[in-house]
Amino acid sequence: MSVDQTRRTLAVLDTSFWVAAYRAEVAANCLDLFRIIVPQAVESEIRAVQASAPRREYPYATLFRHLRAKMMDPPVGGPEALPVYGAGEAEAIALARHLRAVILVDERRAAEYALNLGVDVVTVPALIVSLRALEVISDRAARKKLALIAPITAPGIIDEALVALDTMGEWQ
Repeated sequence: MSVDQTRRTLAVLDTSFWVAAYRAEVAANCLDLFRIIVPQAVESEIRAVQASAPRREYPYATLFRHLRAKMMDPPVGGPEALPVYGAGEAEAIALARHLRAVILVDERRAAEYALNLGVDVVTVPALIVSLRALEVISDRAARKKLALIAPITAPGIIDEALVALDTMGEWQ
């Protein structure tokens, strides 16, 4: 997919999104659609290792390590993290709000909180629907990807994506 780099949307990454996007096999597609800013707390969460096995790396962390150079650092002197949720979500929501950027988040409560603050939210299921609409993936592939993340994504978010796919039908 060739995308005009100037048309990519500014987006702040959350850990939940990256893990689900990896599991759905769409993490790399994000770079075609978004100019991604990675908050420090999110990067720390993604790169975290097990204390008992510090040489091991989670597969989603490996992909992140390889793609990190294509993402941006947050601006110096950005906003303070919110006093809610985990460190990554708190920093990502605050930064997205400050920059008037989209937040890439797959955790339902954090997504709802961000929406209530006026921040535009993209979940992995919404990304999958977009990739289907852009004809990057087939309807069958989109449904398979949703099934891959169903165990770690709120059922309501999955259901909304399935309704969107049903609406599209096979017209594309």
